[in-house]
Amino acid sequence: MRSSGSLRVPTPWTWVAPLLFLSLAGFFSYRILVVRSLDPQQAYGPAAGRSIISEMSRKPSFSFGFRNVLADIVWLEAVQVAGNKRMMPGDYARLYDLLNVVANFDPNFEIPYLLGGLVLGESPDHAKEALGILERGKANRPADWRFPFYIGFTRYFSLGDPRGGGEAMGEAARLPGSPSYLPGIASRMLLEAREPEAALALLGAIVGQETDPARRSVLERRVREVLVERDLQILERGIERYREKTGSFPGELHDLVREGILAAVPQEPNGGRYLLDEGGKVRSDRAAHRLRVFKRI
Repeated sequence: MRSSGSLRVPTPWTWVAPLLFLSLAGFFSYRILVVRSLDPQQAYGPAAGRSIISEMSRKPSFSFGFRNVLADIVWLEAVQVAGNKRMMPGDYARLYDLLNVVANFDPNFEIPYLLGGLVLGESPDHAKEALGILERGKANRPADWRFPFYIGFTRYFSLGDPRGGGEAMGEAARLPGSPSYLPGIASRMLLEAREPEAALALLGAIVGQETDPARRSVLERRVREVLVERDLQILERGIERYREKTGSFPGELHDLVREGILAAVPQEPNGGRYLLDEGGKVRSDRAAHRLRVFKRI
């Protein structure tokens, strides 16, 4: 005969549900590793986005109370994708899918919105997806000034939309706790032409205030991109002056120094070199593309 203080016999679901969940998590992790080992791009392609976990995120009530844990598992996968040194188009698409799955499971988890939006915004072809992620974060955390701030950042730098960027920065400036420099940034975006020097001043203020190491790293990389564009414009103007002066293009960039047009050839901020191509075109040997925002028409 059991006393009133005897231990209760656990029902089967108290241990079956966690065991089932752990088995599923292990299975999906194993499948990711197997697919990557066979074809790294396949792991990030559209088919990879149609997983059981992805479908489950559309109806989080089917997660048996493990919504936050599932969000963490998918977020770890998203961090791995975002950490690729050379992001391919399929990587950006896969990252966008993963970020939406994380948001489905845990809409109040703000870091994926912010970091994911910044990484997606690095690709001009995925800037709209970046805005979609950031807008989703803003809808879930409307009092957080960082979301309209990064929306403005993406509109300005990735889409070349100073008006939209300025309006978003102005919205951020009106929210409680926002930095005092935001009104000035908003007005400069709305009034300034798209000049690299203005962008560097803006980025300097942003980097100085950012405390998250991952976001700071992305912003510092963007500073280097803007420095490259600034230098390329300086060199292009120098080449045009050289052609007007001599009637031909320079044979090398140091000809601009020898002719007194430039004091020195700028130093490439990524540790690379600026190269002079045929027809007076100049490029960096480290930058894959130029920033469209500052490209003169």
